[in-house]
Order: sequence, then structure tokens, then C-alpha cells
Amino acid sequence: PIIFAGTFVQEGEGKVLVVAVGTNTYQGTMQQKMQEADAEHSRSVLQQKLDNMTDLITQGGAAFAALTVTVLFVRMWFSFQAGQCCKESWDNHVHWSEVLSFLISGVTIFVVAVPEGLPLAVTIALAFSVKKMLKDQ
Repeated sequence: PIIFAGTFVQEGEGKVLVVAVGTNTYQGTMQQKMQEADAEHSRSVLQQKLDNMTDLITQGGAAFAALTVTVLFVRMWFSFQAGQCCKESWDNHVHWSEVLSFLISGVTIFVVAVPEGLPLAVTIALAFSVKKMLKDQ
């Protein structure tokens, strides 16, 4: 049997032949490779792809929020001009509360879009990584 670092014996006795320690172990070589990768690149390929996907989701959420607010403003403007709106003349109390509700709707869309998109970004990035690992082996 193979025993890795951090293994505890629950009961009984045994003898172990130590074959490698430190950087000569599997964990040591993996840690060395990760440190070399960190030295070469500040972020791994997966982290870079996740950052790009997160930026894309954030920009998309902001664009949809702005589009929604714009459509609501245009709809209110045409309704007001056609006389189908709340009042014939501008009423600060009524119309500014509508404008505020439009802005709140836009902020809500943005706030909901970003956190909901992050797990999707992680899932997609991991799926691509798994495909690449399967292809490499």
C-alpha cells in the first residue's frame, strides 16, 4: 500500500519504508509545477478563462439592465406624449416615482444577473477543462 503525507494510523502497528520525501514525492512535484506556473504566469489558464467569462457576464448584465431602463423610459415618453400615461401634465410625485422604479428595475437586473452567471461560468470552464484533460490522456 501507498501512504501519503498526513496519513494517520488508527490502530495497530506497522512498518513503513520511506521511498521519497519533500520535492521527490508526488505532492512535492505537483507543488513545484504549480510554483513554476505561478512564476511564469500570474494566473492559470482556467483562472484567465474564468476572469474573461466573468467580465463577459458582467458586461452582458449591465447591457441588459441599460436596455431595459431605456425601453421603459421610451415607453413612458410615448405614453406621456399620446396622453395614455398617468396624467396629462408632468406631476413630480407620480412621474419621478416611476422614473425611480425604472432605475431600480435596471439595478435589480444587473445585481441578479452577475451572481447567477458566475456559477454558470465556473461550470462551463470546468467542462472545457475536463474535455481538454480527457483529450490529453
